[in-house]
Amino acid sequence: MEQRKLLFRWLKRWGLNCYMYAPKDELKHRLLWREPYTQHEAAQMQSLIKAAQEHDVEFIFAISAGQDIVFSSAGDRLLLQQKLRQVAALGCSAFALLFDDIDPCMCRADRDVFPSLAQAQASVANEAYRELGLPPTFLFCPTEYCSSLCSPSPAKSRYLQTLGQELLPEIGVIWTGPKVVSQELSVALVEEVEHVLQRRLLIWDNLFANDYDCRRVFLGPYTGRAPGLVPRLCGLLLNPNCELQANFIPIHTLGSWFRSELWGCTHTNSTGTEASAELGDSQGLQEGYSPQKALELALLDWVAEIKQQVLEAGWTPLHPSTGCKEEAGLHPGTAEGQEALLDPQPCGTAPSEADQREPEPCAVTTGNRKRKAISVPEEGNGSRASAGGPQSPAGDGDQLASGSRESCEPSSAMPSTAGSDRSSGAPAADETVHSLGTPTCCSSGASTCQSTPLDSSDGRERGSSPPGSPQPGASTADVLQIPSGCKADPRPGPISQLVDGATTSPVPTALLTNGTAVSPIPTVPLISEEGRSDSSAPLTMEEARMLVELFYLPYHHGPQAQHLLEDLQWLRANSPNMGVPTRSPNSCVVAQWRSRARSFQQLCAQTCCLHSRFVHSAGQALLYDLHPYLWDIRNLLLAASAFVLWLDGRLLCDPDHKGTWGSCFGWCQSITAPLFPGEDAEPWVRRGGLFGELQALLPVGNSCDLFCHPPPLFPSRQLYLLHPLLPQDKGKLYQMCREGLDGDPSTAEVLAAHPNLLGDRVLGSFLSLSPEYTFVLEDAGGPCGYAAGALCAERFLQERDSSWLPAMQRRYPRELGVLGQGVLEEALLFFHTKPLPVPLPVLRRFPSLVQLDMAPRVQDMGAGCSLAVSLLSALRTNGSRGVFCQVSAADHQQLSFYSKLGFIALPLPWPSSPGTQLLGRLL
Repeated sequence: MEQRKLLFRWLKRWGLNCYMYAPKDELKHRLLWREPYTQHEAAQMQSLIKAAQEHDVEFIFAISAGQDIVFSSAGDRLLLQQKLRQVAALGCSAFALLFDDIDPCMCRADRDVFPSLAQAQASVANEAYRELGLPPTFLFCPTEYCSSLCSPSPAKSRYLQTLGQELLPEIGVIWTGPKVVSQELSVALVEEVEHVLQRRLLIWDNLFANDYDCRRVFLGPYTGRAPGLVPRLCGLLLNPNCELQANFIPIHTLGSWFRSELWGCTHTNSTGTEASAELGDSQGLQEGYSPQKALELALLDWVAEIKQQVLEAGWTPLHPSTGCKEEAGLHPGTAEGQEALLDPQPCGTAPSEADQREPEPCAVTTGNRKRKAISVPEEGNGSRASAGGPQSPAGDGDQLASGSRESCEPSSAMPSTAGSDRSSGAPAADETVHSLGTPTCCSSGASTCQSTPLDSSDGRERGSSPPGSPQPGASTADVLQIPSGCKADPRPGPISQLVDGATTSPVPTALLTNGTAVSPIPTVPLISEEGRSDSSAPLTMEEARMLVELFYLPYHHGPQAQHLLEDLQWLRANSPNMGVPTRSPNSCVVAQWRSRARSFQQLCAQTCCLHSRFVHSAGQALLYDLHPYLWDIRNLLLAASAFVLWLDGRLLCDPDHKGTWGSCFGWCQSITAPLFPGEDAEPWVRRGGLFGELQALLPVGNSCDLFCHPPPLFPSRQLYLLHPLLPQDKGKLYQMCREGLDGDPSTAEVLAAHPNLLGDRVLGSFLSLSPEYTFVLEDAGGPCGYAAGALCAERFLQERDSSWLPAMQRRYPRELGVLGQGVLEEALLFFHTKPLPVPLPVLRRFPSLVQLDMAPRVQDMGAGCSLAVSLLSALRTNGSRGVFCQVSAADHQQLSFYSKLGFIALPLPWPSSPGTQLLGRLL
């Protein structure tokens, strides 16, 4: 209820006047549509209708009876009319019947009465319309609600032709455009469908609907709608994101678009040329709608709204190293399937300063009849539960209702907005409609946006350079310099200014004790002193813009997201040239690759810092709505960044270098397929959006179980850094292994004499024999997790038993004096006990060995998953098809952790080790 009231304020503030109620999560909207509302439910409905009216928002009640209604049944018709009359008695005067996403085949009883589905639906709609007393707003959503669903086309569809003839002319028809989620809407298409249906259309715009993909949210500006569209419509409904807080910019920019459209209508003379614009509020409208300018205006207001929400709620920023456990009662909020409709206000009724946060909705009138469009929320709670495929056109969104007159003269009414959890495909969700009233003038001037959106279907590299061109060069402080004699890319690199004021810069390439090269990593301070002092500052415009660019639009990525994709794609395509021990790659190529890698590292660091800042500075409603999406991206970029660092010098290009596991070219060179689907595909084909496309670029991207984990209930702003092993990491990792034992008097003496005992037991063999497959996770307190592996487990175990264990036996003799000291005794016995052979079937099917662990202080499952993804990506890159690990049967925490990563207990007998389990997973 409170979310809907906030939505009504937004609608009034931006000149929208309509809200369609069609919640997916309400059984009596769709599945149990025959049942009347109880007294308690009716009271809640009446309260909601009254709240909408108080904000000048027309409340449209929608009902979806098409799944099981018997059109020829007098009983079903009576129940439908009784349900609508019950809501009418509560104060509602606008209604919608939704027949989207249903089986087009009628039952036998209906086929005996009606010659076609269209005639059956029209008969029910006409009768309900008359029984309600010809309400001013009555909408109808057809089963063929977009061009792609029409057979064979809108102009030749028998279904649409019959509706145009049979449906009463006062009933408005909903249409989503060329597709369920239409990238563009043209006047020509609208005119084509209008001719068939013999009436003006009400557009149900699913541009921002996200209920078809639980990993996508859209924060970008309203765009892709042709100028001059409004005069051809009787309204427009915008189906928003399921999460209310994600809809601020979509609804805000929709209002800007609508006001611009109305200004174009009212300032065009009879010859079609624009009249001179007046100074003042209309000054920014005379040049037409600019999505980027509208976005800049919306960002200004959004940042102010975020600050205001924090102040009003008294939200206490989280401690840097903790989650919000004190807010145990908080749960993610949803928009409850509401949609918003945009309607302009008269210029003379621009919101006052006190009303800046409340939109004023209006209704569209047709002749003497007031026309409004409302969207209703559909079943669903707006959570991130997976949704499957296209949905009906109804969904959360705003809709713009334009007058039905032939001229461009604005009507006196304005549209409203509504929100719904409905799928982007179905118009039955709450939506907002805009009427053709005079637009509300914008009080703030538009500033030019510094970057333009990039089409996600475009594989071009950043800027004008062709694919493979050099990337930004290193600064003088960087160690990875372009070798002399090579030309560095003249383009400046996007040096990422972190929130703490530090820029990311690579550190020198280091050598481990065994001579293995370690790729450079950015020296990004996890929490600097400056960052601590300013950590409570509100989100800035740049941070808000970065957030929007990561979650832009269904068919377009923002610049930040596009750069991340292009960099990772290029680095993946060109990585075989790096670190080949048997060749001497051109130094210019090496420098070019490392420069591009450095650019990618900086973008990843920016995003990770944004996650930390967002958790600390956003209000609780915004945090719980958007944190799951940002958390997903943060985790994936942690792994991708570490993997790119690992690529520098770690590809085994000699097939005999490590036995049969050296055939690594399959992944790195199999990039001939296009990164993005075709332009004709609906957006649910791009599963996961930016997250899904980044996942697909990783070697283990097909292993979805590695990436599907619920976000933490209590978000933490802890900054993490994930990278391949560095020389200085060994001592810190060993210290992590001793956590909890250093202060124990019973073990202090032994640990003082042999501080590396536990570290050697847990990690020693990996750091000595396979350091190139070790990754380290750090937080503000230092290393807090690791992932170690061996590409060829059989060879690794042989070397461990033949050379490494004898060395450990000499270092830690049996007479060390640790009997009865638990962990220390177990470590000593490990060195002096003959290892059990791993069954040969395991080594054949799961050729690589892994070991992962995190410090107890790490409560974020996402960080552990990032560790696993980075290690498994490295192993998969060099040819491994499966991994296994050895876990104590009594260690339930580790068993649970590995199971979440897709490991399963191997059903192979290992009788000589009853206390140990072998877990494995394929890659």
